[in-house]
Amino acid sequence: MLSAVMAEILKTDLCIIGAGALGIALAIQARARDLGVVLVQRDRDTPGHTAQAALHRAAFGASAERAQAMRTAGALGLGKADPKLNFRAISERATAIADAAAPATSPERLAALGITLLSEPAVFADRRSLKVGSTTIRAGQFVLATGSLARTPDLPGLDQVPYFTPDTILANMRKLTHLVVIGGDANALELAQAYARLGAAVTLVPHGPVLAGFDPELVAILLRALREEGVDILEGASVTAVLPRGQGTGVAITHADGTQATLDVSHILVACGRVPDIDQTMLEAARLRRDRLQADHLLVSPEGQTSNGHITAIGGAAGVFESPNALWQLGIVLQRASGQAVAPINLLRVPHVVQTSPVLAQIGLSQAGAPLRPGQLVLRASASETDAARAAGSLEGSAKLIVAENGTILGGAVLGSGAGDMLAMLAMALDRGLNAADLAGLLLPPASPAAPLVDLGRQFTARHRPSPWAKRRAALRRLLP
Repeated sequence: MLSAVMAEILKTDLCIIGAGALGIALAIQARARDLGVVLVQRDRDTPGHTAQAALHRAAFGASAERAQAMRTAGALGLGKADPKLNFRAISERATAIADAAAPATSPERLAALGITLLSEPAVFADRRSLKVGSTTIRAGQFVLATGSLARTPDLPGLDQVPYFTPDTILANMRKLTHLVVIGGDANALELAQAYARLGAAVTLVPHGPVLAGFDPELVAILLRALREEGVDILEGASVTAVLPRGQGTGVAITHADGTQATLDVSHILVACGRVPDIDQTMLEAARLRRDRLQADHLLVSPEGQTSNGHITAIGGAAGVFESPNALWQLGIVLQRASGQAVAPINLLRVPHVVQTSPVLAQIGLSQAGAPLRPGQLVLRASASETDAARAAGSLEGSAKLIVAENGTILGGAVLGSGAGDMLAMLAMALDRGLNAADLAGLLLPPASPAAPLVDLGRQFTARHRPSPWAKRRAALRRLLP
């Protein structure tokens, strides 16, 4: 519990640095466990930023998806229509939905919950104490929840022109003429598709691998679907320079074959991933080691433990930029602070989702990683041949399952309209240690998007029929009273 030792010294169970969405969620949940909490707010912290930004993108994407549905209504026997786009109305709707879901995080509410909120400049005095203004904090555990920033590539000329990032483009209220998207992560593809559906000419220059870590076979199908919608994807190309002009902007590109070209664009979106938002000055006395392979990252365990046993980093500060993984780290902090046993994080249990249309979802082992071991098996099913896909006219989709020789599910990837729901089922299967044969017995409603999972289970059982001896034992059990 929190106690005052002297007027300027506070002792507490948890001191959370960063009053963004993750830091506040941790503080509230810690107080619910009767833990003492000091929350240190920085000038650039936005209470609901992460959660609201995700909802904002989802609402914006929903408008784009509805516009595309209007264009393609003819495939379902309806009269197709060219949607009349009011970009300001679309943006204002998405903003209003995100604002309405803003968490109640006023200083008064936090104080009422028993959270001590400090907002003066903070710096570690040594490895075990933090100085915030004139107050020194000694905590059982310090937690860095400072979030992340959009990564900006070192491109000549980029600093001479205005450009968007996935964080700033949400505030745009104008239709874009020709948007070039630099990057190949999930945000890059999601926003490229949304803006193309809302009437912009969109060129995507990956500037590296597209969706690194995802199943390459399913990525290729997704890219084909995006191209069919009009997104110009220059695989293997890279941006070499940005060329400021009196009107518009030039983007110099080197293609995969070495040829060079220049694009005339109206706007630039830089979506090249994220980096931890770390204040080196604040952390200097804490003596935290850096990751040798990524100098802008702290050296942390999957659970967020830094090289200082009294400091944990979670979410963006730990180099974790996906919500499920960050929430897992948050839970571990609470367990440790409450004196509970902690199970280590298994990164193969963390789901990864690309919210394009079709959705791409993946968990566990994949063919994007190390080669499979002897005995491991890859099963494939077409999500486009299910009753649900035929009924909806969604003809792009595929599902893959990686299983051990005995049928233990090791990983899976799904591309299609029901990918998110199927990923949740696969995540539970992995957690419970289910066998691929168990999927064959799933009882699904008619025309369920999850039908490929049943198909995958039946494929495994067809490959692994019971041995003669197993059949004899089963027959013997039936004869016994």
